[in-house]
Amino acid sequence: MIATPNTDMVVCATTETSGLLTRLLQGYQWLAKHELLACSAILFLTLGIRAALLPSFPSPQPVIHDEFSYLLAGDTYAHGRLTNSPHPFWQHFETFHVLQQPSYMSKYQPLPGIVLAFGQKLFGEPWMGVYLSTGLMCAATCWMLQGWIAPEMALLGALLSVLRIGVLSYWMNSYLAGSIPALGGALAFGAVARILWKRQFLHSITWALGLAVVVLSRPYDAVVLGASTAAMLAWFLFKSRTPLRMASLRVALPALLLLTVCGAGVAYNDYRVTDHALTLPYQANERQYAMVSAFAMIPPGPEPEYRHSALREYWAHWQVTVWKDAQHNPAAIMLSKLYTVVDFFFPFGIWLAPILLWPYRPGTPMERATLFLLAVLILMITPLIAAQPHYVAIFAGVLYLRFTQGLIRLWSWRYRDMPVGRGMAIALVGLLVGDGLGLTSSRDLFSQGFTLRASQLGAARHALVQDLENQPGRHLILVRYAPKHDPFNEWVFNDADIDAGKIVWAREMSPEQDRPFLDYFRNRRVWLLEPDRSPTQLSPLAREVTTP
Repeated sequence: MIATPNTDMVVCATTETSGLLTRLLQGYQWLAKHELLACSAILFLTLGIRAALLPSFPSPQPVIHDEFSYLLAGDTYAHGRLTNSPHPFWQHFETFHVLQQPSYMSKYQPLPGIVLAFGQKLFGEPWMGVYLSTGLMCAATCWMLQGWIAPEMALLGALLSVLRIGVLSYWMNSYLAGSIPALGGALAFGAVARILWKRQFLHSITWALGLAVVVLSRPYDAVVLGASTAAMLAWFLFKSRTPLRMASLRVALPALLLLTVCGAGVAYNDYRVTDHALTLPYQANERQYAMVSAFAMIPPGPEPEYRHSALREYWAHWQVTVWKDAQHNPAAIMLSKLYTVVDFFFPFGIWLAPILLWPYRPGTPMERATLFLLAVLILMITPLIAAQPHYVAIFAGVLYLRFTQGLIRLWSWRYRDMPVGRGMAIALVGLLVGDGLGLTSSRDLFSQGFTLRASQLGAARHALVQDLENQPGRHLILVRYAPKHDPFNEWVFNDADIDAGKIVWAREMSPEQDRPFLDYFRNRRVWLLEPDRSPTQLSPLAREVTTP
């Protein structure tokens, strides 16, 4: 039979396609087996994709309270200080998640601010610290997975994390520092795997380094990470009958030395910021402003003295309402927290939850250890009154680990001799890849899961700042809120050196309190901002202050 030209073309195209796929697969396997090279590829892929998007999606502008607090820390460290002296008129500058007394500083742990300071000092842009740390997080996730599963699956899990959370999520595109504890968690869990199954005891230093990263960013998460991984290591050393002297010298001692240095650094930072080595800035801020804790089982305290209605609305009303909801509807709040977490890491998260538990009878020590860590994740968020994805950032690598473990089992599942599982596995991977490329309606790139990014507040504040920075002289803006102002639409945030800033933001108080304040800033042009008007109104303010 003589083949027609069309048949020859089809056969040739099919052969070329098959050959291309084969070469791609071989290249993928080669890269996956060179573990350090694979981690480097993940790093540059994350940074390269985000850099390519900069013309369309430039570096983000801060929108919510926490972001401005982190940026204050970054600006403080960039000026070579651990904290700032309180301003003589600090009452006008009170705002959310910022200490004014006994020093002027962010309430958060220092590492996120240090990362922002690195970007500010070296590149003139704090977000560069977020950009680089997120790339490192994705590379560390790849390294972690290599310690738990086959290199080909580890690279796949890392690629999925890049597409889902490494480029387009708020971890990369805000200042909320989700990537930093995720980086620490990946280092710690990757080190644990190498100690448990490869007996590479030197990685106890890597474990301690990962734990230190989390201590310096999210203390509660560090307690959970330290307790769970230390329990795994202790159980392994006990079951393997490792001599106590060897365990102490090769595992415990190196880690203890590094963590001691970390603890001393935290204590010194606490002393400089709060005047007490054992009082975290977060604790000092909560004592001054909060009525309820982030933990549902702790009862409310007395209402502090609030000098501004916006602060009272947030701390004494909104926070208390959230705490009461957690008390009265624990099951519904728990389901909401779980959905929020899973949906962030996987598209259509609630549908993919079963794959995290597949198979229902774990067949290897790695699978049993992973399920133990997932149980720890659930226990971790259970007492919290609310949970956002960065609250569980230390477990980001564990979630992708469990997903890839499920894919491995699913791949070999057959129904009546049909490879049904293989098709399901390919479909799930395709869904994640398509979502990462923006081909699904699972999210609207930046805004889904972080809708405040596109809020009118962020755009309005940034536009106002740009306009005033282009005007000569220096400016003081007194902010006057309406009686029913939304406390999340906050405008009063300042740099580390308030008096040196081109624009100073302050709250309007009583005429008696404002008069000496305005005299202090007599060399500035004074404006009155009324953000609750439609449109937002900015008008010059005479020195004679009138009653609102």
